[in-house]
Amino acid sequence: MNDSGRRTLLLLAVGLFCISVAARQSFGQAKQSLDLGKQRELFIDDHLIDEMQNVQLQVHSPVREEIAVTCDAAWEGNGCGYYTVLHDKQDSIYRMYYHAWQIPTGVEPGGPLTIAYFESRDGITWERPELGLCEFNGSKQNNIMLDKMGDGGSCHDFSPFIDQNPEAKPEARYKATGAGFQTSKGVWAYQSPDGIHWTPMANRPVFDKGIFDSQNVSFWSVKEQKYVLYYRVFSGAGTSGTRLVNRAVSDDFIHWTDEGTIAFPAGEGPQPLAQYYVNQIKPYERAPHLYLGFPARYVDHGLTASTPLLPEWELREKRMTVSPRYGTAVTDSVYITSRDGKSFRQSNDVFLRPGLRTRHNWSYGDNYIAWHVVETESTKDDSPRELSLYATESYFTGRNSRLRRYSLRIDGFASIHAKLQAGELKTKPITFSGRELSLNVATSAAGSVKVEICDLAGSPIPGFSRNDCDLIYGDSLDRRVTWKTSSDVTALIGRPVILKFVMQEADLYSLIFE
Repeated sequence: MNDSGRRTLLLLAVGLFCISVAARQSFGQAKQSLDLGKQRELFIDDHLIDEMQNVQLQVHSPVREEIAVTCDAAWEGNGCGYYTVLHDKQDSIYRMYYHAWQIPTGVEPGGPLTIAYFESRDGITWERPELGLCEFNGSKQNNIMLDKMGDGGSCHDFSPFIDQNPEAKPEARYKATGAGFQTSKGVWAYQSPDGIHWTPMANRPVFDKGIFDSQNVSFWSVKEQKYVLYYRVFSGAGTSGTRLVNRAVSDDFIHWTDEGTIAFPAGEGPQPLAQYYVNQIKPYERAPHLYLGFPARYVDHGLTASTPLLPEWELREKRMTVSPRYGTAVTDSVYITSRDGKSFRQSNDVFLRPGLRTRHNWSYGDNYIAWHVVETESTKDDSPRELSLYATESYFTGRNSRLRRYSLRIDGFASIHAKLQAGELKTKPITFSGRELSLNVATSAAGSVKVEICDLAGSPIPGFSRNDCDLIYGDSLDRRVTWKTSSDVTALIGRPVILKFVMQEADLYSLIFE
């Protein structure tokens, strides 16, 4: 072979090598792309975010609304809590479960601990039905649903859910986990056909590897195709150390496998000064692959110069005769997110603060968010449906306690927020299978958003540049993006792409390819 032939073969080999490297790099990038399919993604954490310029991930606090329920019946009291709120769409009813309790605090005498029930047709106005199931002071005219666990002890907590397992039997359409109070250690499994009449699924606790002195929650995971349980443990022996959250899984709701403590990056999650009390983890209905929790942070600074300046110091002093932490500990709530149920991120700001008020919200036990959010009609003018959350108030403050409703924009836990100076968000590489891109987005009158779809090198794909994108402004839960009046992105289905959002005075809450 002459020199010319050798040079030709060498160039061909180099070319093939370069093509092979480029192909491997392209395959690697495609493999690392996030596959959104047709599922909704919320800008609630950094899952989709690659780069941000002059924009930020902003947590939005829920709006304080009316008192949902006041627990002032004889069998209730200052310790009513561990609420569960469900919307049964099949029966067109909202159901609320809670433990009814008067805690002995040095202010008022204590009372028995039972599980009681409210219901509502709209999630706004709640009624205390007379269930006629359990006797209190010689009468069954009350809303007490359970007054003892399977072993005869008091009910510490009880958290029902509507079972989405397609193999669930009609008599077990509702399931619940509950723990006893100062009785046999462990979580009991219950079932019900209607959410009111309950029977144990076993004659003993079905799981006993935790401490359980909190609200222990469970559900059927559509994503994982198994039952999941989140429960209380401590970092030290017994009840010493930091309050943490563990996870267990089951195929039948009876036999459980412990998977250990849920994980957080350094600096997030339970901390010695800000421990997690309730965890309130559950799939978010509009994005069931996303687990969303509302842990209450238990904080005890001890007796400091600020403690007497908190509301109701005289009551705090009396409670401290029972236990010092009854007067010094305070609580608020954050949110946490996960897409595998094991590794979580914590919101970069507090979600529910106690607030600037002189009563009701600065005691240990206040600001616990009920398990979980539900959609309700808005009470304001012609506003669209919204999310309702419910949080405890007046814990430990006397003879009664109460639950307040809070409202939040649908998907509105957090957003990518742009101020006056225009900014840009670039996503990680994604693939999708929907034909149109829909945004949950809000702008000011002068604000705007444009969307650019780019290849993996960051170059705009012809027809989908920011200059092609029709200007987006307004406020909508479902704004279709168009490029030169067309919303069709079918040509890009399955192709790894990057989204770039150019924003000014705007909030981007979620997106979905539909």
